[in-house]
Amino acid sequence: SLAPPVLPTRGWPSSQGSGVSYEGRLLVVQQGLEQVTYMSLCIPDDICHCGMSHVPNYHYRDDMMSLWEAIESFVTGIVTFYYGGDAAVSGDTELQAWVMDIFTNGFTTSGVPSLLQTVAELIKFLTTVMFTCSVQHAAVNSGQYDLGAFVPSAPSSMCHRPPCEKGRAFLQHFLDTIPEVATTANILVVLILFSSQLKGRVSLASHTPKEQFMEAEPRWLIWAFQGRLEEIRDRIEKRNHLAELRYNYLNPLEMENSISI
Repeated sequence: SLAPPVLPTRGWPSSQGSGVSYEGRLLVVQQGLEQVTYMSLCIPDDICHCGMSHVPNYHYRDDMMSLWEAIESFVTGIVTFYYGGDAAVSGDTELQAWVMDIFTNGFTTSGVPSLLQTVAELIKFLTTVMFTCSVQHAAVNSGQYDLGAFVPSAPSSMCHRPPCEKGRAFLQHFLDTIPEVATTANILVVLILFSSQLKGRVSLASHTPKEQFMEAEPRWLIWAFQGRLEEIRDRIEKRNHLAELRYNYLNPLEMENSISI
C-alpha cells in the first residue's frame, strides 16, 4: 500500500506546492509504475479487464477504441509492408535491441515483452507505444486544469487527514484542510502549463511526415490514416455540439502526436 501522505501545516512557504516530499514523490511514482502492466497499456484489454465494455455514454472508452483501431490499422499496414513474415521480425537485431532496452530500463515486471517474434506481436507493441504517447497522454493530461482549477476536486495538499466517520466533517474543518491561497496559485500555474496548447504543437490529425517514406504504399497509408482521424474528429465534434457536457480531450485535432511536456 502507499505510504501515508505527509500533511503540511498552515504557514508553509508558497514554494511548497504539495504536501508530499521529494522522496515521497519518488515512492509514489515507483509504486505507481509497479501497477502498470502491458495489458493496462493496451486499451482494449484494459477496458475489458475493468468491466467497462458496456457502460452507456462512456465517451472516454468510445473515443479511445476508435483511435486505437485507427492507429492499429495504420501500424498494421506499415509493418506488413516492411516485414514479409515472422522470421523478418525475429531476425531484426536492431528491433530486438530496441525492445530489450525498453524492457530492461522500464518494464521488467509488467508483462511488456523483452523480444518480439511475430508480426502480430510487433503490431501490438508499436500500436501501444504510438497510442500511449498521443491518445492516452491527451486523455490524462489535457483536462488537468478543468478538474484541478476547482481546488476541492483535486487538492494539491491537505492540511488535515480526511474524517474517518460520518458526521464528523464541518465547514471550518474543510476550509482548514484545503491548501492555502499561495499554494493553490502555484499549483494552478502548473496545471495551466500542462493543459495549455502550446504554440507550434503538432496534432495527431494534422501531420504525419510523408517525406520520411519514399514508397507509394506507406504514403497512401498515411493519407488513409489522416482521413480516418478526420472522421473521428467530425463524430466527436457533432456529439459535443448536441451535448450538455462536452468531452473533447480525445479530438484528434486537439491532441498532440507525441508527448511534448
